[in-house]
Amino acid sequence: MGEFSLHLGEELATALHRGGVYLQSCGVESGQVDAELLVAFLMEKSEKEPVSRGRVQALALMGSAVPEGFENLINLRGDRLPLQHLTGQAHFRGLTLSVGPGVFVPRPETELLVEHAKTAYLSLVNQGGAGVVVDLCTGSGAIAASLAAELAGASVHAVELSSEAAAWAQRNLAEHAVHLVQGDALTALPELLGQVTVVASNPPYIPDGAVPQDPEVRDHDPTLALYGGGEDGMKMPRAVTARAFDLLTPGGYFIIEHAETQRELMVTAFKRAGFERIKSIDDFAGKPRHTSGYKPLPAPTSVKE
Repeated sequence: MGEFSLHLGEELATALHRGGVYLQSCGVESGQVDAELLVAFLMEKSEKEPVSRGRVQALALMGSAVPEGFENLINLRGDRLPLQHLTGQAHFRGLTLSVGPGVFVPRPETELLVEHAKTAYLSLVNQGGAGVVVDLCTGSGAIAASLAAELAGASVHAVELSSEAAAWAQRNLAEHAVHLVQGDALTALPELLGQVTVVASNPPYIPDGAVPQDPEVRDHDPTLALYGGGEDGMKMPRAVTARAFDLLTPGGYFIIEHAETQRELMVTAFKRAGFERIKSIDDFAGKPRHTSGYKPLPAPTSVKE
């Protein structure tokens, strides 16, 4: 397949259309959107302020010129470099996160996990809960940053093993006063055992033999963030589930993201860890993507007369 190249004197509207078609021919389903976002990114670099897709579309209708660098970025995206690596940004629940090589790019379905964690936290705190949140396997820090930004007064902690990913998380969490620990999610934060209100996690969960189809994931997301261990990919999710149970205060809430094929395996893992009120949650596409549950409260003691 040949490279994308601009025509002499080509206006923005035509370049956007052709760029989108070219990306789609390379297998990028969101080709038109990506082309507009790349123009917005180039404009932001020159203007030093946010530029929306709507403004790009308006400028295209006005016959504006193509910003310098568009041709190169379209070709790189056509080579299936992740859009977020080209722009250095990922948008997540109203936040703009810094991302790049060495860190997992947050996905839209994880925004739903944050929503459920937030709802559970508010309910528990209203009932007198402690107000402590932990994000295990934080990666870019997307979950922790969102919960810290949206939950006033929460004490938020995040754990990440990879030094490369932790560097990105540190950048994204700095303005949110999140306590970041670079370490093993299965042993970190021993001082919080039995004290946490909500634990949320998007751990590695892809089975060892299941290679992702999308080149953006297969070739650019770090292996440490993808493969959960074992033929079913459940080694890490099971271990994180057990650790979450230990971290939670009685009555505390845990939610985890997983593959759509792992729903029953996750329910079993939750039961074995000791959780109750276990629930499978579908993502925006109707696929089982999250599992949640509560740590049981102590049984009431009988009072002898």
